[in-house]
Amino acid sequence: MRPGSKTLAALWGLAEATVFFIVPDVLLTCLALSSLKKALWASLAAALAAVLGGVLVWVCAAGFPEATFAFLRHVPGISNATFATVRDLLAQGLFPGMLQGAFTGVPYKIFAAEAGATGSNPVLFAVVSPLVRFPRFAIMSLIAFGLSGLVGTRLSSRRKTMVCLTLWAMFYVAYFRVVGW
Repeated sequence: MRPGSKTLAALWGLAEATVFFIVPDVLLTCLALSSLKKALWASLAAALAAVLGGVLVWVCAAGFPEATFAFLRHVPGISNATFATVRDLLAQGLFPGMLQGAFTGVPYKIFAAEAGATGSNPVLFAVVSPLVRFPRFAIMSLIAFGLSGLVGTRLSSRRKTMVCLTLWAMFYVAYFRVVGW
């Protein structure tokens, strides 16, 4: 693994769990193009660091729910509808709601805010968080690694990375068209 890949993944996971709006999957899929093992370790680092960010948001929302919600509404891709979606998902239970959210484009930070505002058990939230974050990170890494293997040596490592980043850019253009900036 490149020096600092796990550290960068952890910082990205922490940032995305709080205020950043680009998922760590971008970095993880780029890492997976050359090494699944490195990408999976970085995925674990991102998932565990996201817990710290999630708990921070949980604490803020537990103490200052309206201020936390108002702040988060300024993050691109988050609206009142996002909070409503999370409330509906959490009605299914913490684990199933968060797991579904992880695979449907619902920002993790909103789950943290809603869980904190409603007084969900913070320890349970912290335990469930990596269990719902890591699977998506790992699956995205597996997909990228598999596609990289299919392409083989027809593209250089640099070109594979450029294709990966281009696909992510296209994804985010479409995502923000749907959910709004």
